Amino acid sequence: SSMWDITESTISAMSTSSNEDDPPEPTGAVTHYILGDGNTGVAIAEQSRASGHRVATVGEGPSSATVPTIDGDPSSVAVLSEAGTEPASTVVVTTRSDRRNLLIAQLVRARFGVSRVIPLVHDLDRFPAFDEAGHEPLCVSTVLSEAVEEVV
Repeated sequence: SSMWDITESTISAMSTSSNEDDPPEPTGAVTHYILGDGNTGVAIAEQSRASGHRVATVGEGPSSATVPTIDGDPSSVAVLSEAGTEPASTVVVTTRSDRRNLLIAQLVRARFGVSRVIPLVHDLDRFPAFDEAGHEPLCVSTVLSEAVEEVV
């Protein structure tokens, strides 16, 4: 997979207006999990929910007022099992550490059989390792620089 294909769709999703009324509450089992701590994961979860996905976050940082959050270590098999990660169709891994993101991405794919795993990559030099592992990595600096370029 190409990081440019992913980046274009991500920027497109990010440009959606957030001033619209909240969408109806998605029903049914959670299909999208955002694993990680920090405001980035919360923002991605809220955007996914606004797009109509059934989403939950797993992490030890800030939580969302509109997205269910499981407080715990996203690299813990027990926490991920309790969160119900196994039936997920998509997992986005958003910790601040590339090594941890790769570890969690590998764990989710191997242990829980999640087919679509999207880990964030902070250092572009590490992007090939994520791509070669069969994930759909997003390079944070590339996405951000392209989004800024569109605004400027």
